[in-house]
Amino acid sequence: MTRHLDSRSLKVPVAGLMKKLFTRERFGAELDVGLGESGLYERSERGGLKIDLWLESSPDGIRVKGTLRGSMTLECTRCLEEYRQELDIRVDEFYRRPGIGAVSPEGRPLPREMEIPEEDEYLIEEETIDLNVLVNDAVILNLPIKHLCSPECRGLCPHCGANLNRGDCGCRVEYIDPRLEVLRKLLDEEA
Repeated sequence: MTRHLDSRSLKVPVAGLMKKLFTRERFGAELDVGLGESGLYERSERGGLKIDLWLESSPDGIRVKGTLRGSMTLECTRCLEEYRQELDIRVDEFYRRPGIGAVSPEGRPLPREMEIPEEDEYLIEEETIDLNVLVNDAVILNLPIKHLCSPECRGLCPHCGANLNRGDCGCRVEYIDPRLEVLRKLLDEEA
């Protein structure tokens, strides 16, 4: 089963905001999110990620600007234990009204081939903006490539699989310089 972020609290009706141009509304939510195979997913309704945004209406759509702060649950790539990753992300994105194309700085409509492809933009659908995709994109792009519970994480023993952060496992590991491995094989053959 693949899970993805689909919180009802992040689907915001904006019909009133769209009718009053150049106005602002504040939006806030709090989620507990984790990272799965297909992106973020909601672990519980209230949690460590605080979403604080301003929604500003314009003739072309709604600008979403604010912060995502707090922490989320990740799995360490070395020891496979869950840990909390701190986040402090600024967002500034635009949700375009349906049927409105891109315009040049002079205000002229751009040719269709110069517009942003639809998969790379956010749209207002049925007078609602879905912040799930924005939150997922912002968090995923700001996570470290390697998820580590701490820089000193020792990981798992390659022989028995014990978590070395909890103590030594007792496995005897003999390090041999790879350049000398051939000589060890020769000695083993002679014996």
